[in-house]
Amino acid sequence: MRTVRRKVVMAMLATAAAVGGLAAPGTASAASDKFVTLRVCSGSTETVKFFFVGENQYGDWIGSQFWEIAPKGCTTASGYWWKAGQSVEFHHRKPSTGWRWEPRLISYNDTKDKAVYDLWIG
Repeated sequence: MRTVRRKVVMAMLATAAAVGGLAAPGTASAASDKFVTLRVCSGSTETVKFFFVGENQYGDWIGSQFWEIAPKGCTTASGYWWKAGQSVEFHHRKPSTGWRWEPRLISYNDTKDKAVYDLWIG
């Protein structure tokens, strides 16, 4: 009887895998969640250093690495996926102003899953 159950379970798993019914390793989110990579563009004539803190694709509250934006340029904060429909803490520093932070909402309705979402700083 044990062998029959094992064969049934294996057949069910094989069928689910074939039709995409199994989640890929590392995906811990609901199907309706969207996650984006953030790109920050600056209108400043100074180099801007920045990082983010927020909820990632695994549901963890984490901080990112640091990036720099060249004067009047843009930088994509690659390697991190943030949950759309929520805010991230945007920490940034210009040499003339020092460190500041502000919440930045990532719109759920104005983005697609796995998109690059633009944020702007003066």
